Amino acid sequence: MAIPPGAIIPGTLPDFSIYVAAPQGRYILWALEGNNVSPEQLARLSESETKEVFVNLDEHFKYEQYLEANLGNILENPSTPDDQKADIFSRVSTNVVKDAFETSFGLGTMGDAAVRRTRQLIEYSLNFIKESKSINALAKMIGHDYQTYEHATKVLWFTVAFLQQAPGVLDQVVPDYQVLDETGKTEMLRQCGVGALLHDIGKAFIPQEILTKNGPLDEVEWEIMKRHPLSGLAMLIDTDMPMFVKKAVLHHHEDFQGGGYPMKLEGTHINPLARVLRIVDVFDAMTSRRPYKEPTPPMKAVRIMIGAQEDHAASGDQEQDDRDLGMRKCFDRDLLQKFIVFLGSIRLEG
Repeated sequence: MAIPPGAIIPGTLPDFSIYVAAPQGRYILWALEGNNVSPEQLARLSESETKEVFVNLDEHFKYEQYLEANLGNILENPSTPDDQKADIFSRVSTNVVKDAFETSFGLGTMGDAAVRRTRQLIEYSLNFIKESKSINALAKMIGHDYQTYEHATKVLWFTVAFLQQAPGVLDQVVPDYQVLDETGKTEMLRQCGVGALLHDIGKAFIPQEILTKNGPLDEVEWEIMKRHPLSGLAMLIDTDMPMFVKKAVLHHHEDFQGGGYPMKLEGTHINPLARVLRIVDVFDAMTSRRPYKEPTPPMKAVRIMIGAQEDHAASGDQEQDDRDLGMRKCFDRDLLQKFIVFLGSIRLEG
């Protein structure tokens, strides 16, 4: 199993052996015990520009536990390249969301352990997401396959990065945000991150054959899918998460001009964090690869979201989907404009 060298923190890695690749498909022992790797060894490995090292596949679970327990140190390590930090962050957050889905399905609610792991993940990630270099590293995830767990990770970092960079948006999301001290403001941002990461937690109750269907959903499947915001609220209702986070999970498919689900709310009756999630959720879904479609280039996705008509004869693209033509009704226009400005600060391709 390949692991990035940036994941190795001297003195903390479990005691499994580490190997480096050699010619003709062979592997050479690099460290007999991972927990005895020295900073000097890591420096020499970095100088050799080695992109990955290897551990035995049967050590997979132990390695995943190590990553989660040491994520804060890995993200703060100045010698770890940002691309490797982004990959590790994505891997850990995907595992946390996956486990939250699976354990919540068994319990019918979000357990205390899953809530603690989610909050810890957000705490580790806030400073990393705040760094401008990390945004560009994380932006490389755009265009990846659409998987429920990885999607949640991308919605997390887009949401938190946007809220950090867009003046005034947090004031809408959190009443009296400006009167909070720095600790209080950080806590509110963390809670927004929790809501972003768990916005689709209700999909734990959606059959896998619907979630992974190789094509658009039929009418019956769509009705089942539309239950997931209510299921998400039910799973979080007994937790101590703030009410605005629970409402965000419930409202994140409501459309600003009405017609969304599950409650057909409109305008300012929709939770402000949910209005942010509606934008981020759609942007990531459009720019991700599906089994039945290629990812939409980011700038084209933005044009569709604002309701711009596409010149298909000039571009050679297929006709615009009817759902795309009505998409401008989904979003709070003021928030969408701010989100587009935010995207302008990221190196996006397409």
